[in-house]
Amino acid sequence: MILIDFGIICIGQTKLSTPPNINGNDIEVYKRTINSDALYDEWYNFHTADTLIGYWYIPWLPEEIMYDESFFDISEKGCPWVYVVPKWKDTVRSVLEFYLKESPEHKIAVLLRIQDKSNDTVHSVCKIDEFMNALTDGNIRWNELYFIEE
Repeated sequence: MILIDFGIICIGQTKLSTPPNINGNDIEVYKRTINSDALYDEWYNFHTADTLIGYWYIPWLPEEIMYDESFFDISEKGCPWVYVVPKWKDTVRSVLEFYLKESPEHKIAVLLRIQDKSNDTVHSVCKIDEFMNALTDGNIRWNELYFIEE
């Protein structure tokens, strides 16, 4: 198991919102405006993500299990590929669907981040089913930005 930030950027959102039922998880929130500082320091090179205006959400599993379990783990392909842990697949999908509906643009960005240098890799827009299939199959990379739309 590896601890991976589950970052969701609700593009264009101006009002904070949290999913009604995410199984007791905690969510960190960061409001990104035109004048905000970058969420991550320059070492991570998430320049594209740091230009997106809206709310950033980072859901965490409950503290009593977060060091034993994770939403994601390393894929059979090895690093830097990740997959969604089957136990948490429905939770991850419901959180993504919630923020897709909350975004005025019906578009979110997802950044599964670990403390490792990145190169600001950005993927083209996909639908939630495509993203979830890739995440289930271990075809998503950490520290790369994925755009999802309805």
